[in-house]
Amino acid sequence: MNFELTQEQQLIQQIARDFGKEQMEPYAVEIDRDSRYPAEAIKAMAELDFLGVFYPAKYGGVGADFISYILMLEEISRSCASTAAIVATHCILAAYPIFKWGSEAQKEKYLPAMCKGEKLGGFAFAEPGAAPASGLDKVVAILDGNDYVLNGKKYFVYNGGTADVYIVFALAQKDPAAGLEGMSAFIIDAATPGLFVSRHIPKMGLCGMPTTEMVFENARIPKKNLLGTEDQGYKILLHTQACASVSAAAQAVGISQTALDASVKYAKERVQFGGPIANLQAIQWMLAEMAANVHMARVATYQAAYLIMEGKPFTVEAAIARMFTAKAGVDVCNAAVQIHGGYGYGREMILERLFRDVKGTIIFESINEYPQKIIAENLLR
Repeated sequence: MNFELTQEQQLIQQIARDFGKEQMEPYAVEIDRDSRYPAEAIKAMAELDFLGVFYPAKYGGVGADFISYILMLEEISRSCASTAAIVATHCILAAYPIFKWGSEAQKEKYLPAMCKGEKLGGFAFAEPGAAPASGLDKVVAILDGNDYVLNGKKYFVYNGGTADVYIVFALAQKDPAAGLEGMSAFIIDAATPGLFVSRHIPKMGLCGMPTTEMVFENARIPKKNLLGTEDQGYKILLHTQACASVSAAAQAVGISQTALDASVKYAKERVQFGGPIANLQAIQWMLAEMAANVHMARVATYQAAYLIMEGKPFTVEAAIARMFTAKAGVDVCNAAVQIHGGYGYGREMILERLFRDVKGTIIFESINEYPQKIIAENLLR
């Protein structure tokens, strides 16, 4: 695998980096503090074609490769992780299942508007109080003529209340004990009668990305909005989660790079014991370990992205990238706070936000232990 970026990839990377510094970095503190949805930034990113960067031109996309998307997401994460999380939800958790499993009619109806930013995508999988498809409030889809009737609740819906279209997983099998294996995926418009947001859920980090609880009360979904077939829901979920793991890894790399850059700058400027703390061996070793973590996290992420781009099996590599970047990201941000001392703990600097945000990328689309399960099953089969 060649890690030398093409001219197109470098151009997309540079445009994303410049955009982040100029149009997002100045507002990142405000977005985090006020839990404000960055509408202006999302609109500007749509105008730059970031929301459809790796989708084919026939569906309104740019037609670039998956690595270009990962580079873009990493650069955006360096400036504002909340905005990157919104984009990742839209591109991978919402648009990608339609592109991968949707009918031609579904692709033509939804993807052009999503790639152009005319419709924002959301993702609804988790449910309150229990594992999906098992609790009292599980979302159940019952076929009634040409419609599915959905009832139940979804918890921690990504881009909830802001998205125009959602990918929703619901139990559609007649066997109530089918659990996850009985789930189906649906494309659901936000304006569907019987679908409403019951409350917004505040978070520790990634505060600018809206997360909500969503309620279905006899919401009628046309049968043609079923994604794939009824028996494909769990397969769609697992594949989508694997792609989302690479997105989450890219976000963690971007956040970690910002923490490293800030720590190097601070170590050169902070004078203590008669000189910059960068002269202290303890600080140098901490910086070296941070740099190694960022480097290896980036390599693991790019490798998984390369496999996706080439159409090769990538599930295990995606899990490895996500597992490693989860630990590396927390370690890097923790060390950055330590190097900055009391200043790092205070909210006047960005380190505490980076620490909260990197934790959010770890639990972004599934529990933290999800990648370990995937890796172990592959080793022991």
